[in-house]
Amino acid sequence: SVMRDLSSSKRNINLFVISEDENTNLESTNMVVKQNLKTWLNRHRMINDTIDILDAKIVNIGIEFHVVSHRDANRFDVLHAATTALKKKFPQPLYIGEPIYISDIYTALNKVENVVSVKKVKIVNKQGTNYSSTRFDIRANTGADGSYVKVPENVVVEVKYPNLDIKGTVE
Repeated sequence: SVMRDLSSSKRNINLFVISEDENTNLESTNMVVKQNLKTWLNRHRMINDTIDILDAKIVNIGIEFHVVSHRDANRFDVLHAATTALKKKFPQPLYIGEPIYISDIYTALNKVENVVSVKKVKIVNKQGTNYSSTRFDIRANTGADGSYVKVPENVVVEVKYPNLDIKGTVE
């Protein structure tokens, strides 16, 4: 018979958590919730597992875009429709560690009535008063083909103020 060394099966698991405030903006999870979560998890974990409950880092982003409209279209209407389409695409934060698919933003903008083409989409890190202080190098984390931004497993991305953070131009 073969004996298995159970001590070698010890796992250390990092669990990243985040909460929402009354305005559905992201915030760190309070200690009471973390303790309740830890109590529940301890009843269901393997005996050799250790679970660390950690705060996910919040990264606030903005989206800047430039589209070309049909020559007979009202540019203000096209801008409003394009901005609205992106607000609908980002009604809530992404999941922790979920990448930002820039290609999906291009697709959403191309589906807007009277948009002939999308010239540019840029993701920007929003910082300052009322934004998260987490620094995130978007350019360094953008895939070589420019179609996505890789997000670390301990980071959650949020368009905190869609009315301010989604900006576009139309030609």
